[in-house]
Amino acid sequence: MKPINQNCPRSGKPVKDDSLTEYRGFIVGFCNPGCRDDFASDPQRCVKDRAFFDAIIESGH
Repeated sequence: MKPINQNCPRSGKPVKDDSLTEYRGFIVGFCNPGCRDDFASDPQRCVKDRAFFDAIIESGH
């Protein structure tokens, strides 16, 4: 599946295929599995990441 974002919300680097997860029913991506796992383990704690993805979702991506 294709993520709604092209760049990692943390580093700005391109999203990698092995670093995807689901958020609010959408596929979102990160630059590495560590960022992905950190977000996936507790999205509520990752305020900046959520704001980044929410903005894309709200804009209709």
